[in-house]
Amino acid sequence: MALPAIAPAAASSAGRLPNLAALCPWALAAATAGLLILAFPPFNLSRLALIALAPLLWAIVVVERSTTATLLGWLAGALFYYGTSWWATYSLIAYGQIPTLAAHLLIFIAAWIAALPTALFAWGAHLATRRDAALGWWLVPAWWCASECIRGEVLAFGWNPLANAVAFEPWLARAAALGGHRLVGAMLAAAATGVAYAGWSRRHPRRAAAGLVAAALALAVPALAAAALTPPASAESAASAMAALTVVAAQPCAPQGAARADEYACAYARQRALAAEGLRQASPETVRLVAFPESQLAPDLSAPNAEADFLPLLGAGAYVLTNATRPVGDGFANAAVLYAPNGRLAEYQKTHLMPFGEYVPLGRYLPFKLPTLATEAVPGARVETLPMNADIRLGVGICFESTFPSLHRTFRRQGANVLVNLANDGWFGPTPGSEQHLRHLVYRAIETGCPIVRVTNDGVSALLDANGRLRDVIPKNQPDARAWTVAPASPETTPYVVAGDWFEWSCLAAVGGALLWTLWRRIRFYAGAVADLVAGE
Repeated sequence: MALPAIAPAAASSAGRLPNLAALCPWALAAATAGLLILAFPPFNLSRLALIALAPLLWAIVVVERSTTATLLGWLAGALFYYGTSWWATYSLIAYGQIPTLAAHLLIFIAAWIAALPTALFAWGAHLATRRDAALGWWLVPAWWCASECIRGEVLAFGWNPLANAVAFEPWLARAAALGGHRLVGAMLAAAATGVAYAGWSRRHPRRAAAGLVAAALALAVPALAAAALTPPASAESAASAMAALTVVAAQPCAPQGAARADEYACAYARQRALAAEGLRQASPETVRLVAFPESQLAPDLSAPNAEADFLPLLGAGAYVLTNATRPVGDGFANAAVLYAPNGRLAEYQKTHLMPFGEYVPLGRYLPFKLPTLATEAVPGARVETLPMNADIRLGVGICFESTFPSLHRTFRRQGANVLVNLANDGWFGPTPGSEQHLRHLVYRAIETGCPIVRVTNDGVSALLDANGRLRDVIPKNQPDARAWTVAPASPETTPYVVAGDWFEWSCLAAVGGALLWTLWRRIRFYAGAVADLVAGE
């Protein structure tokens, strides 16, 4: 459904823009940031994400200069990222010994860097809606998708994409099986665009209605297509076709930072006791896997008898999956290691490191040294799955790797039928960080059609089915172990696993085409002006 064209120059005469847009576009940009913050944890007013971008779009359309529009987007993005990522100051203050004001200043600066793609979105939206509004308004969601792609893939900071606000709204989130979470983000951007257009055209009922209908279609069409093309996975049929797997998830609540030796000894004892208790809950008739999280208790693989603590579990016939470290040069590899009862060992080394947590971006080029929360880590050379037996193959992401859809898609294409996330959210402390982190894995499950077991140091540990639905949760700061029966995914995969990031590339192509068309028009304009000047002489 094409939106009727509206020339921005006619906006004031038609009265289509709210007066506030003309009087204070900066307040509208801040309003978008506020709505987005409320849509995410800890507030969880998720459906505000359907309209959150509308105030910013009103502000973008009414301003004359593209520079102003760009700054409006930059402001909205920076306020949003700081307002949802302020919790990162906790680890800097508590474990990095950085003064409170300095920690907040660092995160505030980082938020402005993360918001650069949002500034690009605002510039593109202003460019798109200035000329041919009928086509331009449809390009706004593509600009949003492109901006999130740049933030996640170029800046390597994919935390809290727009889609995560509605992770627990299955009717929306399920579309990720078609085109990944950025398709869901574009759906939300399209809905807000339709609402913004309707508000802009409020004195013309037909045009306003067209905007609202377009918003509804932007949500309904992908949602219905996902329902038709990716029917809900049947846990029962998958379980009957595959060997049953019981995962014992141990959440030890080990101390963070430089704890005393007796505190670590207590945590080790608690972890062993939890694992043994969880294993007693598991049926001996199933394949059993005991999973330990990323934590300060992770063994050093260079140490002799690194697996000594796991021998009682291996002797009971269980597999053991644990986080571990391996010295590499002057640093270390953050690894996930699978021990089998027969002594076989498989290992995956983390390929996507946490900026400033495990390495400093461009650190080698800085004239001074910035501290990280851990020793400088070394990324793994390749992505590998961990085979348990002929029927079960694990794809294990470590902590921050939950934000990378391409990694989990690779796991699935390599034959993984159970995904695991080993994380240490203890660095987040009593903040919304853990709840925000969990939402990324909802989309990894939906995108791959694969169940996910999330095992964390101090919560939130969780079992998600192949549709991204929470089946069980170990709450925050509660030492516990759960025995979860997991149905490995069937060999059938989702459209996203098969086709990959087709939607992102389509949006990038649309944006690139629009830029080339604009450039061509300007070249023709200036060429004509030069020709007229020459002819006049």
